[in-house]
Amino acid sequence: MKKFTFILSIILMAQVGAIYAQDTDVVNFTVTLEDVLNLEVTGGADQTALFNTPATYNFGIDAVGTSTIIIESTTNWNLAIAAPDFSNGGDIIPINNLGVWLEATGTHQFGAEVTSSFTILGSACGVTNVNQTIIDNGTGNNGDATDNAFNLNWTMGTMYGTMNGASMFDQMADGTIGSTGVYTTTATLTLTAE
Repeated sequence: MKKFTFILSIILMAQVGAIYAQDTDVVNFTVTLEDVLNLEVTGGADQTALFNTPATYNFGIDAVGTSTIIIESTTNWNLAIAAPDFSNGGDIIPINNLGVWLEATGTHQFGAEVTSSFTILGSACGVTNVNQTIIDNGTGNNGDATDNAFNLNWTMGTMYGTMNGASMFDQMADGTIGSTGVYTTTATLTLTAE
């Protein structure tokens, strides 16, 4: 019995010692959230407009193609577009012959979180050499790619909205466009925090 009591006493003392054999300290964490602005062209980065019939020269091409973009932003934003004139090395096609109109394909929709004056073909934005806003903040457009997904629908020579008011035929006849051939340009989209 003495042996049992002795063992029990040792076990109890060990447990009491274990209770008092602890210490605490802390680890402090700091989290920094910085603004993020991300614009990505996810499809349709290369577009081609082929003018090879009287109808295309007279009335333009309604649907050249579509570029898809996503925007991820922790803050409200605006999107602008600009491009230099089309060039073939010597002659130019004025850039306002290129037009774009937009569709919202994400959660954020035009007239609510985002606004634009260019949401139908008939009101296409004629691209210019200087930045012009094509999507603006509405009621708050910060969000991820599922919120801010858009189609940029390209049109050329159609004379809609703010595009060049003369047909491609008329511009060739008056010398604005010097010759036939292959012309190129690069449109730049600029995302800016509001």
